[in-house]
Amino acid sequence: MNQDQRTAVKIVSVIAALIWVVLGLRFGWPTWLWIALVVLTIAGPWVVSWWLLGRVGQKPAPPQQTPVEEPPAPPQPRELPVPGTLLRTAHPEYRFSFSATVFWYPKPDAPGLPHANPAGLAVDLVLEQAGKLVEETSPEDADLAQHRLNALLGAPRTDATGHVVAWATDVRLTLPDDDAERLRELAAARKDDDVWERRRALERKKRAYFADDVLQSPGSALVWWLARREDSDLDEAVRQISNLRKLTAAAHDRRVPDPDSDAPTWIHPVHSFVVDDVEAGAEHHVFAAIERLADGEERAALSHRMADVLAAHGHRELAQQVRDRFGDRQELPGSSSAALGEG
Repeated sequence: MNQDQRTAVKIVSVIAALIWVVLGLRFGWPTWLWIALVVLTIAGPWVVSWWLLGRVGQKPAPPQQTPVEEPPAPPQPRELPVPGTLLRTAHPEYRFSFSATVFWYPKPDAPGLPHANPAGLAVDLVLEQAGKLVEETSPEDADLAQHRLNALLGAPRTDATGHVVAWATDVRLTLPDDDAERLRELAAARKDDDVWERRRALERKKRAYFADDVLQSPGSALVWWLARREDSDLDEAVRQISNLRKLTAAAHDRRVPDPDSDAPTWIHPVHSFVVDDVEAGAEHHVFAAIERLADGEERAALSHRMADVLAAHGHRELAQQVRDRFGDRQELPGSSSAALGEG
């Protein structure tokens, strides 16, 4: 109640008290009656106003709030450097040197009694995780394994007993210098060995090609010789027959035939198959060479190859005669017999 309100209550109370006095004197009320009315009139408004002010000013008590328990702050991790420790690689004779910084803290809800050496548990946990990864790593892959260890060991883990949480940073994985040098030498030797093996394989293929294909028979050797010298004439090819026979026999560990005379008896040494651009008697020399060099199925194969070579060098008529003589019924396009057949 402010000052104005209190003044108004005083004025009203005095006026009401005077009214009771006038009425009591006018009507002859007993003195005690109008005196009691005056007292009540003056004191009553004050009692009522104080009671109302007490009711209005009384605020309800706020509801009690259940206190929220804040989670305990995580314990501060402790730091422990781990110097170079040897870890076995995928090759047991080589070992990596492992070093790192281990962070750990004891678990508040750890079961059982506290461990006597929680730092040892933390280091053992980190080394166990690192050892599992490194034992599957080749000693040449130290850099790759180091990156993988930094990623693996950076995540906090709880040890098997549940007493500590640990992780590691600044992981270093190195190989001793002498082992690294030895690995470089072995890698170079493997590369050299691989090159040597490939060269040997190429050499074996070449030997097989000459022994099983080129020098299989004097006829195959002659055809090979003609195929590699497209500009050579047939006289030169016939003169090479003796050498090709010797090569063929030597390639298959057979007795080398007796050397021929300087000139074959069935061909003049200086006479050409082509005289004045006319093939005069050349077929007799070719027939004799084929009959002397091979027989049976080998003769048929040699005659077929010889016909192909003759045709390739422009002697198509002679090639067709070779086919007719030795039973190869395939006619060459452009030959006279083929032309007559078409006619």
